[in-house]
Amino acid sequence: MGTGLTVPAEFEPGHSDAERARLLAVHFLRFAFSEPAVRAFRDSPVALVVDHRGGRRRTELSAETKAALLEDLAP
Repeated sequence: MGTGLTVPAEFEPGHSDAERARLLAVHFLRFAFSEPAVRAFRDSPVALVVDHRGGRRRTELSAETKAALLEDLAP
């Protein structure tokens, strides 16, 4: 986010094969937003960033995507 704030993703439990260190083709992620993170999400540019040993990718969320996601963050 524009404030430099980072909200890391967490894999939802029960959606991976931990014994074989494999993940399903569809990843179920959760983001735990604090109140300051919700304000920053609303008021700043937001990017989705993937850091992986194979490379780093970043894409900024569109205004439409942010608006839809903000509905999920509303109290």
